[in-house]
Amino acid sequence: MKIREFPCCTAQLYCYDIADVVGTAWKAVFTVDEKERENNVKETLEALQFLENELKNRKFFGGEEVGLVDIAAVIIAFWIPIIQEIAGLELLTSEKFPKLYKWSQEFVNHPVVKESLPPRDPVFAFLKRRYESLSASK
Repeated sequence: MKIREFPCCTAQLYCYDIADVVGTAWKAVFTVDEKERENNVKETLEALQFLENELKNRKFFGGEEVGLVDIAAVIIAFWIPIIQEIAGLELLTSEKFPKLYKWSQEFVNHPVVKESLPPRDPVFAFLKRRYESLSASK
């Protein structure tokens, strides 16, 4: 997976690329084959690095206010921390991606976003059961 690296990239393309990042991260967690899992983790980290670089010194992707790309990236801010905890992966960490991690914390704690997110605990419990079920079938 390769995130588009050209200056005319629009918000819509970023949103599409973010969906690819999460799809690959999701496969990294729910893939039985270890080699495929390692490849998915590698691709996810490369894509997260691109997003880290794109944040530059902005609070949100579009500047000081939440915008379309931030909303699309809720998948990264809310879901990746859950799936990495379930699977014991280190994808989005403050050490690897300080800007992206800081953005994710500010974004999920933004009052409007926080009010719109599902409760973390039931989501976590559901996905953990799915992961354990898959792991047991190996």
